[in-house]
Amino acid sequence: MNKRLLFIIAFIAIAVFTIYEELFLRSYLFKHHIKPAFIAGSLPNFIAPLIFSFGIAVIKFPFTNKEAARSVIGIVTGLILYEFVQLFMANQVFDLLDIAASILGGLLAFVLIWLLNKL
Repeated sequence: MNKRLLFIIAFIAIAVFTIYEELFLRSYLFKHHIKPAFIAGSLPNFIAPLIFSFGIAVIKFPFTNKEAARSVIGIVTGLILYEFVQLFMANQVFDLLDIAASILGGLLAFVLIWLLNKL
């Protein structure tokens, strides 16, 4: 199978899950008080590095591991900076768990891209 097609399929799968998560899953988790509760709040921060990384990988194919590492680091850094900016924004909440979720999502994004590149 074509490697670019694998990246496109991965991107579409992540995008579909993101849509499902935003429209249904998150509200279900909040409504039914699923434990641990931080999962519902931090899930978008976990998914963001995945969708951004695979979006870049699809646009800029072939995507080397070095480019993937730089992209993921840039994406995660941006998400962390945004979390700190929320300290100064009205009606926004700073959360260390969101930072942890962004870092874990970035690590997963890099590992998945590395595995797809290894095929």
